[in-house]
Amino acid sequence: MKAKLILGLLLLGGLPLLNSCKDEKDPEPPSPLVGTWTRDVYQLTELPATFSNFEGLKVSSIGDDSYTITFTNDKKYTRKIVFSGAADFNDNGVWTHEGTTLSLDSDVDAANDEEFGVEEDITANALILSEVITFSLLPDAVTDTLTNGWYAAHQQEVDDQYSQDVDVKVLFLFEK
Repeated sequence: MKAKLILGLLLLGGLPLLNSCKDEKDPEPPSPLVGTWTRDVYQLTELPATFSNFEGLKVSSIGDDSYTITFTNDKKYTRKIVFSGAADFNDNGVWTHEGTTLSLDSDVDAANDEEFGVEEDITANALILSEVITFSLLPDAVTDTLTNGWYAAHQQEVDDQYSQDVDVKVLFLFEK
């Protein structure tokens, strides 16, 4: 009886040791991307040399009043872009972040799928995404000769005559 009791105690005492030897994967830490991000400003970069006056320019809007996106641990996202004088844009879907690429795969409409560059390490409160966008801009040769007052008085005329479509890398600077 004592032998069975001792054997039973040894077996019970050894079970936790056997259990601890199992291959258990540590849960993946949450991505720093998880949370709600609000776009602070846009920054124009990587412009052609003849448009260098716009290099590094920070603007608070490119037609929108606000841009908010929420990423969850289960790889889902929701985003809302509020436009000046137009209907809001609402979207949701699945996100993937691999290396320097963040992809949004929309559940609403495949036309909303989007791929961004991730410009720097994502921190607890800073996210910088990028995308190439075409803008109609005035070349440096024109902007260097205009005063703000004269341009304001003749904006449409100058834009019609001198604006050129330019591909610009736009940084989306987000904050949590």
